[in-house]
Amino acid sequence: MTVILTHQFCVKTEPNGRLLPFGSGFRNNQVMRISIPFLLLLAVFSFVTVDAQTRFEGYNVIVDAPTNQRAATCAVRYLPPTTTITVTDLDTSTPLRLTACDGTVMNRGSGSDSVTMRVNPTTFKWCFTGEDSKYKITLSAPGRPAISYTWYSDPDERRRGFYNIRDFGAVGNGRTDDSDAFRSAMAVIASNNGGTLMIPDGDYLVSGPVALPSGLVMQGTNGLQSMASTSDVLRKNPVRITLAAGRRSLFQIGECVENVTIRDLELYAQSNDGTSGIEAFGAYTTSQGFDFERVAFNNFNRGINAYGLPQTNLNWQFDYVRVSGCRFFMNRDTGIFVNTRNTDWKITGSFFTNPRKQPGQNANSMHFERVGIVIIEDTYGGGFANAKGGTFINILDSGNLTIIGSQTEQMTNSLVYNEVQNPNAGDYSFPITIVNSIFGDPIVFNARRTLVSTGSLYEGNTFRADERLRVYSTGDRFCYDGYILGCRGAEKNNFDRATIIFMTGQPGERSVPGHPTILGTDVQLGGSLQFPSFTQNALPANKPDGSMVYCTNCRRSSTPCQSGGSGAPAMVVNGQWSCL
Repeated sequence: MTVILTHQFCVKTEPNGRLLPFGSGFRNNQVMRISIPFLLLLAVFSFVTVDAQTRFEGYNVIVDAPTNQRAATCAVRYLPPTTTITVTDLDTSTPLRLTACDGTVMNRGSGSDSVTMRVNPTTFKWCFTGEDSKYKITLSAPGRPAISYTWYSDPDERRRGFYNIRDFGAVGNGRTDDSDAFRSAMAVIASNNGGTLMIPDGDYLVSGPVALPSGLVMQGTNGLQSMASTSDVLRKNPVRITLAAGRRSLFQIGECVENVTIRDLELYAQSNDGTSGIEAFGAYTTSQGFDFERVAFNNFNRGINAYGLPQTNLNWQFDYVRVSGCRFFMNRDTGIFVNTRNTDWKITGSFFTNPRKQPGQNANSMHFERVGIVIIEDTYGGGFANAKGGTFINILDSGNLTIIGSQTEQMTNSLVYNEVQNPNAGDYSFPITIVNSIFGDPIVFNARRTLVSTGSLYEGNTFRADERLRVYSTGDRFCYDGYILGCRGAEKNNFDRATIIFMTGQPGERSVPGHPTILGTDVQLGGSLQFPSFTQNALPANKPDGSMVYCTNCRRSSTPCQSGGSGAPAMVVNGQWSCL
């Protein structure tokens, strides 16, 4: 609804209609009638004209991830206050009118296409106002190359903290190098100590690498991989960031980085030669809190590549990493690679499509060289019937590993522990627990480890393990039941040569005989033990040596057991029942 105010008032004018100053007398009865809405429009116009300046502020910031540090070195660092800051006009159609604020020292007046200044020596922050929405900021410090950023600031306070990669100059046409736009966006977000970067549809070419600051949310429009079979026409993802060169990473995470979220994007590599979608590394200071949600990692050597630097013997703490609803598609070495001792991961609802395993191409889904606690839940993957992938989960050393409701197929191996036969690998302290999962490709253990398995399905002869593996199995199956495919060759060596500590029985199922419950070595019962009872003529036949029952009418100290007594424990010795 529009309301129009009809009240009018008189304003003095010249005969030609020019507005006279207030306080002048009327001449020639020239009266101008102006409605109140018109005055309001004039007031708004005057306000915009007076306050058309946009505020820019920041620090002398560097965002990168070094590898040769010998002390704690954060990915976000600051140049000294003596650094010269050059502000260059990017829109020469408007004059360069800049005004310093908050104690910033502006060293040279405006009037050309650039101005120099220095930070406030107390707050280490620079500040100025200008007519445009972005300027080029160049930081020049002695002893290091100059760094330039496109510094964008939205004059609308309602959108503070929200940025669009296009505002930093990104083109997104798949041909123009948008690396500077991404680096500029990270510098602005780092100076703001966090922000949300929107990535609209486009193919953003990056020569890499781009280091990520804390508090970053990078938001695209969807997480499909390019050429996904979503229709009868194969198309690339409308929003993707493409790494244009080999032997490098697209995004990097260094030390002191916290709370980074990347979601609804495709990260794509033109080459799988030594490339990584996300490369995280450090030595001294913890980085933590990373969420990758609905991200497609497509055609890299490693989709996510996280490792500790050798300065601290791989002890970097890279913690609380969550991978949710992601797709790892045709990555040459592995989808996820981790080699740092102090790191915890949760991988849920994700999918791995692996290329063929062949020389120079491991084609693994996940490779944990060294890792802390890992939870893999509702996660699937595999290769192809005529082009099997590598290993779904490859581990050298880890803390607790829990696999819940997951499955893989058409792989060379489902799980391999200590593939390289390292004599120091293995620890009974941290169990590998598999719950309600399905694995048919080999599971290989080459070291000491505790396996706890509950309610999972393994095909027969899945396990390749020696006696160093200790198994606690409850309710597991080792073939498909007879109503589906039939369990043929039911007598299977279920855990190969592993030491079975506890294994529950399975009831007979058509052609599948039940397996007895096994209590393994060093068993101590906390209460009385009751054996099943039989009469002498009903003692079960063909039981293995060591089987025990209670004979209700047997005579004690008789071999073979004889009836006519008051009852005795009976054990199979040398193939016959002997009453104790």
